[in-house]
Amino acid sequence: MGRSGHRLFAAALDFSSRHTSRGEQATRRTVVSGVRGRALEVGVGVGANWAYLPQGISYAGIDPDPFMIERARRHAAERGLEIELVQAGAERLPFADASFDTVFTTLTLCTIAGVPQALAEVQRVLRPGGEFRFWEHVRPGRGLKGRALDAITPAWKFAGAGCCPNRRTAEAIAAAGFAIRELTPGRIGPLPTIRGVAVVEGGN
Repeated sequence: MGRSGHRLFAAALDFSSRHTSRGEQATRRTVVSGVRGRALEVGVGVGANWAYLPQGISYAGIDPDPFMIERARRHAAERGLEIELVQAGAERLPFADASFDTVFTTLTLCTIAGVPQALAEVQRVLRPGGEFRFWEHVRPGRGLKGRALDAITPAWKFAGAGCCPNRRTAEAIAAAGFAIRELTPGRIGPLPTIRGVAVVEGGN
C-alpha cells in the first residue's frame, strides 16, 4: 500500500485524542475495557483506545491510513507497548479465520467504504462466542434531523477523512448476521451515536 492517506487529519486526530471530553473517555472505556483474550481493533487511528485496554490481553490493530499507522507505531514505541500493528483495510483483514475473541471499533465504520464486506470479515476472524464491540456515528432517523445530516454528509466526509455520520450502522450490523446483545444511544458533539455489543448469530 502506498502513501495515500490523510496526513493533516492524522495530525489533528493525534492532538484531539489528548484533549477528549470526560464523556468520550467514559464511552471509550466502556467499549474497550470489555475486550478479552486475543483482541483486534479495526481502525486503530493513533492509538486513542490503548489507555483503556485491560491487562493480560493479546492485541492487534489495523488501519489503512499510513499516516495513522506511522503515528500509532511511534506512540506504541514511546509507551513500550508490545502490540501488533498492521496497515490494512477492514474489507480484507490479514488474519486467519476464528483467530480473535474480540473485535472492536470506535468511530470507524463511518469511514469504511465497504461496510458489508468489513462486517463479514469481522465475523470471519471472530471465534465462536466472540464479541464485536462498537461505538459508531449513526443517522438520527427518518425525520428532519436525518435529512439535515444527509445534506451535510458530503462536506463532513471531505473534511473528516471519509467519515459518513449518516449511516444506519445498527441495521448494517444486524444485516451482516450479528445478534446485537447491547445497544445504547448517545451523542458526540451534535452527532448521534450508538454503543453496543454483538455476537455472531448462533454463537454462545
